Amino acid sequence: MSTKQLSFRYHFSIALMLGFFTAATPAVAQTAKKVRGPERWENTIQQFEASDAKTPPPKGAVLLIGGSNARRWNDVGDYFPNHKVINRGFGGGRLTDVLHFTDRIVLPYEPKIIWLNAGGNDLSSGKTPEQVRDAAQAFSAKVHTSFPDTRIFTIGLPHVQRPNSAPRVPTAILEMNRLLKELAQTEKKIEYVDIFSAFLDEQGQRRPDLFVKDGIHFSAKGYSILADQLRKKL
Repeated sequence: MSTKQLSFRYHFSIALMLGFFTAATPAVAQTAKKVRGPERWENTIQQFEASDAKTPPPKGAVLLIGGSNARRWNDVGDYFPNHKVINRGFGGGRLTDVLHFTDRIVLPYEPKIIWLNAGGNDLSSGKTPEQVRDAAQAFSAKVHTSFPDTRIFTIGLPHVQRPNSAPRVPTAILEMNRLLKELAQTEKKIEYVDIFSAFLDEQGQRRPDLFVKDGIHFSAKGYSILADQLRKKL
């Protein structure tokens, strides 16, 4: 092989390598940016902290925390005029995420009552009902180590159903609710809020009017019924 041919092959190989890495770099960068753990909520948590620093919320209030059904309840305080309610829901948040950030968006408020509206996103991500129950238990232990008198209300899941999906109730929801109720029976400062039954009609059928179009998030009527269930506990 001539020197000219060797030189051509060498430079051609270098060009291929440069082309490969140039094309691959964006994909690698995108992969590096994807954060799948609780850290994906870091910006949201920092926003809560900035808001608290600017306008410190009162100690001993009621804390609503969890996923999107908590976050979307923007007027929760209107349902409980005799209580100061702090909403720290973040859309898509899992119970494991709440547990991860407890030191930053739970304990600083020294809440007298916590409404824990989470678990559905855990199931959707592949967690088992047992893992949800364990996370709730770990959350309780963490809170009660600092504030033993704080009451925690774990809110169960209703029969959520996406449009055009099968009408049957996912067994994971029923099992998660059962385990959370069982946990409340063994832990003094934990109470279970059953909204599964409350979201059914007199014939035991799911009420679509309690949800918005996606069949998962609560409508104004749904929040009204949830408020009634929480009010009974208060």
